[in-house]
Amino acid sequence: MRGFNDVPGSLPTDRIPLDFDPRTTPFPDIAEKALNNLSETPTTNDLLWRDFLCMTGKIRTVAGSEKIRKEWAAYSQERVPRDFKAAKATISRPTPDSSWVDVPFTFVTSQEGGLIGNCSGFVSFMLDDDGSGWRVWMLRTMLENFEGCGHPDDPSPIFRNPPANLSDQLEHQVSVLIVGAGQAGLSLAGRLGALGISYILLEKEAEIGYSWTGKYDGVTQHTIREMNNLPFDRTYKASDPMLLPAKVVAEGFKNYVRKYHINIWLAANVEKCLVGNGQIRWTVSVRKDGREHTIKARHLALAMGARVSVPNPPKIPDAALFKGTILDIGSFKNSAPWRGKKGIVVGSATGGHDVAQDMLDNGLSSITMLQRNETPVFPIEWVSQGQSLIYNLNVPPELADRAEETQPLKISREGVRLNFKALMAAEKARFDALECVGFHVAWDASLNDLLILRGGTYYIDVGTSARIANGDIKIKSGDKIKRFVEKGLEFESGEVREADVVVFATGYQKDPRIQAASVVGKEVAQSMRMSTGLDEDGEFDGNMMPVGRGLWLLGGAVSMARWNSRFVALQIQAELMGKPFPECRWDGAGKGYGQAMKL
Repeated sequence: MRGFNDVPGSLPTDRIPLDFDPRTTPFPDIAEKALNNLSETPTTNDLLWRDFLCMTGKIRTVAGSEKIRKEWAAYSQERVPRDFKAAKATISRPTPDSSWVDVPFTFVTSQEGGLIGNCSGFVSFMLDDDGSGWRVWMLRTMLENFEGCGHPDDPSPIFRNPPANLSDQLEHQVSVLIVGAGQAGLSLAGRLGALGISYILLEKEAEIGYSWTGKYDGVTQHTIREMNNLPFDRTYKASDPMLLPAKVVAEGFKNYVRKYHINIWLAANVEKCLVGNGQIRWTVSVRKDGREHTIKARHLALAMGARVSVPNPPKIPDAALFKGTILDIGSFKNSAPWRGKKGIVVGSATGGHDVAQDMLDNGLSSITMLQRNETPVFPIEWVSQGQSLIYNLNVPPELADRAEETQPLKISREGVRLNFKALMAAEKARFDALECVGFHVAWDASLNDLLILRGGTYYIDVGTSARIANGDIKIKSGDKIKRFVEKGLEFESGEVREADVVVFATGYQKDPRIQAASVVGKEVAQSMRMSTGLDEDGEFDGNMMPVGRGLWLLGGAVSMARWNSRFVALQIQAELMGKPFPECRWDGAGKGYGQAMKL
């Protein structure tokens, strides 16, 4: 699989003086001139452009000045970008050695079927080598909404026309059926409500927020509170903890459902899903309150916690011989029943650390963490420092998202990588302390690589590393498990570690088709389009695109769910109006399902 080191993109050198005031240069005029005539505008050779639907009709990154000029000109023939209006410039300094000037702007495009697209973006300038002028080095564009068709960031239509409670009916027809009421399902439901698109959100559990409270008791979010708001407003109070525990997350979800009239069915289980080819693509049988309901929908969105819901413990021989308790990360709640006894946790990423900390807090007499591979460790203070510069109480979440999430993936990655590399060198002693007790640190790992390309396998250190370094939690590494024995685990070396409880915190199944099959069936699940990773220009293949005809797969952390949901909702809206984006032209003739459907 292609990695970030294989794709274009690097941070510009810091050439902007610290005392430079961008108001002394007419950047809005420079930006408007550049946007109105990009072919003649001075740019860097390594120019980057990232587009969210408004020009390319996809989520796309394009790299290289010549390529961008050609593609911008080609798309402009169809989209006719116009009415560029630039605003006040700001300076970005993502690292001590890099800087550029960002100029936000708005513009208008012509979309499919006569729709008018209201769009926004940033054009970024860097200073010439000799300091004589400014060159464009990055361009970001995004579709805000379709003129006269609502806005995915404006929930006011929800309050004017809240959805009726029709759960007593047995037959239902909606535009979108969403399965799973975690952050991804709730975010999409809110966006659809804002756009006036009918939907039903199904949740198999009896309570909102179970996707968090159903995990082990000690689970918390490992990103700061202000990154974890659901769409439209701040979900949490300023007095809530900076790292939100599961109960507070769930309460925020419940408040969101009440405030935005989310049309949710709890304790609703999908029993059968039939696929059609006409206006109604999906016919789904749902068991709720002891009765079978039939829901017909044109679009089906699976938001069941892809890649973070189904535990994936290894199969260890002779488990039946073990006299203790064997749990995985899904069945583990807390260590209280084993107070004063011996515990082993297999796995050294976030789950493994959290379980080990729980064992320590609950007074187990002996705690061993089995480390199977080198583990990347990123202290929470590093993570929160960077996040809080963008996501804080002074910046509305939707503006923070535009500044952060529109950046090409490689650029975001480089800022984090270089800052963390410098911090790791400055704080080498804290990692040396881990190595001294046998915990092997992945020194060169990049957080963004792990998040985007691997979906985990790291630890955001919220304090457990210190307990490992001081010996409260023992480490065993470099010795594979051979089998269970009556009193614990035997290793390839012949050593036996005794335990009363063994918890496998070894991650989750990464293939979302396994989980999807429980709803859509194995045949449909196997046909789902899966991402191949980064493309040659550094965009994540299939990002926010459908995985099948009228079929969407949603997931990710809250910030990702919040951001991605707005573009999924816009694509669904366009398709329902009979004016689909390219990836939604399922009849092969560029006409979606052939005609518009009432939203």
